[in-house]
Amino acid sequence: MKTIYILIFSIVMLSCQKEKTSLPIEENSIAISSQLKTDKLQTFEFILKNDTLISGKEGTKIWIPRDLFENYSNGKITFELKEFYSKEDMILNSLSTVTNKDELLESSGMFYINFKEGDKQLKIKNGKSYKVETPNKPLAESNIYYNDNDSIFRWELSDNKIYTEISDIIRNLEYFKSGKHEYENIPDKFKKRVAIDSLEIVKKRDSLKYLKIINEDNKKSIEALIEENSEWGIVLENQNLSKEEKIVRHNFYENQNQIYSFTSDKLGWINIDKVLTYDVMKEILFKNDNQNLKYFSINIIYPNNRSVLNYNLSQFSKYLLNVKIVGKIKIVIYANSGNKIMFDSINIDKNSMDEFDINFKETTLDKLKQELISN
Repeated sequence: MKTIYILIFSIVMLSCQKEKTSLPIEENSIAISSQLKTDKLQTFEFILKNDTLISGKEGTKIWIPRDLFENYSNGKITFELKEFYSKEDMILNSLSTVTNKDELLESSGMFYINFKEGDKQLKIKNGKSYKVETPNKPLAESNIYYNDNDSIFRWELSDNKIYTEISDIIRNLEYFKSGKHEYENIPDKFKKRVAIDSLEIVKKRDSLKYLKIINEDNKKSIEALIEENSEWGIVLENQNLSKEEKIVRHNFYENQNQIYSFTSDKLGWINIDKVLTYDVMKEILFKNDNQNLKYFSINIIYPNNRSVLNYNLSQFSKYLLNVKIVGKIKIVIYANSGNKIMFDSINIDKNSMDEFDINFKETTLDKLKQELISN
């Protein structure tokens, strides 16, 4: 068995033109945006002699096989990690949630992962991968997305699946019923790994099979429910159980899965997202009469979802943007005026007008932050 060596550290100029991608911005244009960014970089140094675990400050765990890299020469590795689990961090760091196919995403978390040996970029061997465990439960129907650009975030869908480890309740029950171990409440000796896109089906069918085994008298009726793929709540109601026992079994069903993970053979930016269904698409025209301003950032924020879009422009007088509406959304636009920060904030929904005159007002950096992250 391999020795596990664990390192844990707490550690635009456009005129009525539709925009589909964030535009490249000049060096000086990042003045305000760079001040809003949060410093999320964590670095770890180690020599990869054995399989290694590294833990980030916000709970991300990276399992690194000792033979992961094709060009590693046994020197000191510098591992770079950035974790973005809060919506506020995503907004302030301009991390857009949109795919390379213009699909709107809702994120359960983003991170940046990279390995270097000195000045040399390490490369992953063909057929090898590292494992990532995340501290939070991903949104239902989430997938893994990648991005290889540090300034333009348009995520590409990956074939990698997200898995969770759950109790193998059938195998556990059979083991404890065999007499090899005294039965104690819900046994949890055996685990199994399940893709989250099939998690609910697996948990439901396993739970129904569990009830079938422990309720010999109701075996036929429970078997029929299994075939009908009935909901867990209906099954509980159909059982002759006390209220307390129903709560225990319901909580067990809901909380079987505790660890969420995926494997990756890529470095750089990684995102756990689901495609977000929108209500309508509206063409919104923004009109700017203040031509003394430059380096604009247009931020589309979805208050009820973990979704944000960011567009950067040098200058504009009229700007037409296709906006996906989900309930009410908030649009915050800010720009430079010499050493001053100017902004405007607009709330829109599917019934809002299609044209807006931007009314820029002076603000401070702290107030702009609050405007961006508040609902």
